[in-house]
Amino acid sequence: MPVTGVHADGTACTHQVNQRTGRPKDSNSDCPGRTGYGATCSACGETVTNYLKLLVTPEVTKHLRQHTSTAPQAEPTGEAK
Repeated sequence: MPVTGVHADGTACTHQVNQRTGRPKDSNSDCPGRTGYGATCSACGETVTNYLKLLVTPEVTKHLRQHTSTAPQAEPTGEAK
C-alpha cells in the first residue's frame, strides 16, 4: 500500500507542490492542490487517508495486520510420527 498525495476529491496528486501550503509549484498546472495523503489496499480496496503522511503510515500498518491475522492458517503437509 504505497502512500501518495491526494486532492480534495480523492484523486492522486503527482504534481510538485509546496510542502507548507500543498499548492502546486507550477502556477500553470491544473492541480487544485494537495490536501492530504492516502493509500489504497490492493487486496480489499479500502482507502486510508489523512492530511498528514505521518498519520497515514501507522494506519496502513494496522490495516495490513488485519489481513494477516484473518488469513487462513496453512495445514501441515506431513504427519508427525
